[in-house]
Amino acid sequence: MVKLKTNLVLSIILALICTYFIVNRIRKTDAPELPPLSTLDGRHFDAQELDGKVYIISYFQTWCSDCAKEQPQLQKLQDRFGRDKLRILMVSDEPVSKIDTFRTRFRSGLDFYHTSVPLKGPEIGVKHFPTTYLISKKGEVKEVKVEGINWYTEKIIKLVDRLINE
Repeated sequence: MVKLKTNLVLSIILALICTYFIVNRIRKTDAPELPPLSTLDGRHFDAQELDGKVYIISYFQTWCSDCAKEQPQLQKLQDRFGRDKLRILMVSDEPVSKIDTFRTRFRSGLDFYHTSVPLKGPEIGVKHFPTTYLISKKGEVKEVKVEGINWYTEKIIKLVDRLINE
């Protein structure tokens, strides 16, 4: 009985340690390479615009309810920090007309982009929507939320403020 309890405790500790390192690795990884993006009116987006800037990229789908719930949260962040200090890119591989309808429906002031690269394909590797990254000026992933909608929190606000002022 004592051996069983000891093994259980050790297993839990090992699981917690592994979880810590996995989560830490995700946060310290480089940002995923941006696929070719175009604006909703067909202009090419130059990824060099993001060099040295803090930005958030959200891979989303128009049918996704969590993606819709994420919109006001990201909009509040954009409004708080301004587009010159924090860029937010909303990226979908759906037809431009669907993306534009989604943007209009939410009266969003965020920047929406289309990619012809499948989001769930090997190049980007999104498995769930939304998948959203907060990227530092150095191109490091500082926060990742998969199916996460709570972006306008005190923790994220402080983190974005710190990243902007680095």
